[in-house]
Amino acid sequence: MDDVLQANDGAAAAKAAADDGRDPLKVVVVGHVDHGKSTLIGRLLHDTGSLPEGKAEAVAEMCRRRGMPFEWAFVTDALRAERDQGITIDVSHIWFRTAARDYVLLDAPGHREFLRNMVTGAAASDAALLVIDAAEGVRDQSKRHGFLLSLLGVRQLVVAVNKMDLVGYAEGRFAEVSHDMSTYLASVGITAQYIVPVSAREGANLVATSAEMPWYSGPTIGGALDRFAPTPRELDLPLRLPVQDIYKFDARRIIAGRIESGRLAVGDTLLFSPSGKTARVAGIETWNAPTPVSALAGESIGITLDEQIFIERGEIASHGEGAPILTDVFRARVFWLGQKPLGRGQRYRMKYGTAEI
Repeated sequence: MDDVLQANDGAAAAKAAADDGRDPLKVVVVGHVDHGKSTLIGRLLHDTGSLPEGKAEAVAEMCRRRGMPFEWAFVTDALRAERDQGITIDVSHIWFRTAARDYVLLDAPGHREFLRNMVTGAAASDAALLVIDAAEGVRDQSKRHGFLLSLLGVRQLVVAVNKMDLVGYAEGRFAEVSHDMSTYLASVGITAQYIVPVSAREGANLVATSAEMPWYSGPTIGGALDRFAPTPRELDLPLRLPVQDIYKFDARRIIAGRIESGRLAVGDTLLFSPSGKTARVAGIETWNAPTPVSALAGESIGITLDEQIFIERGEIASHGEGAPILTDVFRARVFWLGQKPLGRGQRYRMKYGTAEI
């Protein structure tokens, strides 16, 4: 479709990252509408050399046909409705890289009507970039996004105080906005590791240090993101294989499920929780593929055991070391969407993994 502008080929980037053994850091970009999120992303892609060849020229031609100045936001606002209205509607997944690592940016919508789209993007992220207009300052949606980041457990955060060119690159205005946002974030239990003064349109402090703001000595946006710790890979976590179902073929009982984390191999001894039963992996079954001797996180597989033990859907297979803790007491943050309030003494149906209780 001619109206779709993809920042780059996500599938090709994903394959390249996998081939090189790199795991991208997922960063959600949030903030009040019109505070410059899409402009910041478009300029960041350009300044890191992540735009496909000819993309900037295509945007320039589009702006020329519309009789308007060059707009970096058009690099990421792919849908016609977004370009015409100047807003971001859905969450875009955009690949780019610095010298340090690969990234996936999740460009979340700023309008209040699309708040659930922002939550979807933030829930899947390792870190967040919160954009604030230096001239307008902290707005309700800025606070709302900060609060939701706190609720969703996003703890790696950089705040970009954007459009510093509109306030004459004034250090005092930056200090004022930084104080307002830091105070609010502290009230909801989250801290920004870095607050960076930037001008996305001019490319100031995105990748290169700006000569317009000599009073700022911290990292650029790219430098701040590079300092964030990577989230542990699912592959490196303890084995978790929730049992989806048990199938019987001939004399075989095949336990099917998706490996959510870790890895397993033929010969491994598995512990099934909460029953506490153990057995060795006799074989790994796949569909329309050669029989493997091991399997990794993200793969849907079937396994056979060296003895016929009785287990049920909902049990979780793990290794003996790093097994899940069995408990009926836990602390959780609950988003309650029921029409009636959650009540002590009431009975509720709980679903976790493939289990329902």
